[in-house]
Amino acid sequence: MGIQDGQHSLRFSLWIDGRTTQGLPVTATTYRELIEEVTFAEQLGFDGVWDTEHHGFADGYLPAPFTFLAYLAARTQKMRLGTNIVLLPLWPIRLLAEEAAVLDVLSGGRFTLGVGLGYVQHEFAAFGVDRKQRKERIEKGMQYLRAAFKGETLPDGHEGAGLPVTPRPMYGERFPIYMGGSSEVALDRIARLADGFLAAVNSNPGEELAKQWAILRPRLEQYGRTTDSFPIVASTHLWISDDPERDWTTMLAPALAYQADVYARMGTDAGQPRPTPTDPRKFPRQGLLIGTPDSVIKQIQELQKSVPLTEICFWSHVPGIPHDAVMAHLERVARYIFPAFKNVPATT
Repeated sequence: MGIQDGQHSLRFSLWIDGRTTQGLPVTATTYRELIEEVTFAEQLGFDGVWDTEHHGFADGYLPAPFTFLAYLAARTQKMRLGTNIVLLPLWPIRLLAEEAAVLDVLSGGRFTLGVGLGYVQHEFAAFGVDRKQRKERIEKGMQYLRAAFKGETLPDGHEGAGLPVTPRPMYGERFPIYMGGSSEVALDRIARLADGFLAAVNSNPGEELAKQWAILRPRLEQYGRTTDSFPIVASTHLWISDDPERDWTTMLAPALAYQADVYARMGTDAGQPRPTPTDPRKFPRQGLLIGTPDSVIKQIQELQKSVPLTEICFWSHVPGIPHDAVMAHLERVARYIFPAFKNVPATT
């Protein structure tokens, strides 16, 4: 089954949060397995890898996204690298610009900076940032980044003296900055300021993405942006299997329930009722890109009919899924899914 008339080639990439196990500390083995998965994915023809950022999670959620990607830059040759997402309001903005620029140069221009607001109460406390100021900080931060990557001198030296931000990214002001978010306000900000949309659609990707696109599209038109070529990355779950019921019961439901519970706990403010743990047997599966190759291909094709999707970025190693199962799944995706959406021959 090849690319059908009216369809566009679709990119496939990995989404990594630095964890492989449930509730256990990160070790050298954790990162070794993740690096092995990414380098294997490049051999299979995957287009990119995105990592993400959180702080103070007991199970080792990745706190240093640029360090991780810098190592990957040295271990890969073609894959694009990106943050999905880095928490812009927590960063000293000059440091963020410099980290992004150095990583882009190191990787030969393969880096995309993806940013978002953040929401976890303890993270803003840990970095001494007023959470109420996060929207203002991301607006001003985007202005700073654009000026820095154009090569402008920024007035943040001693007593307002001008200082350059060096190095400049490989392609200067054309360096891509994507943004995440799902609220109407966030989608308006994306339409105004971003070069692409990182859509986190973990529950029911078809329904969620369609709703977000219905808001984003008229906003893009309002700001004079193109709607047919604006990059849209669906960040979600994807798993194909010859026996999806078996995999769901034995691996996927427990892993996804754990992941959801950690997000829920960490996203609950102090003094608020703690969320009830999720029963994996009751975890909602409807709409997820989980099934046989043919069924998932059909789901993705339906997505493409309603949204001009550019890329699918999926959680490649949800905590609790064994490393060997992840490696085998990457090979299945390349073998069975790529030929339907990419202008490349099936992987043998």
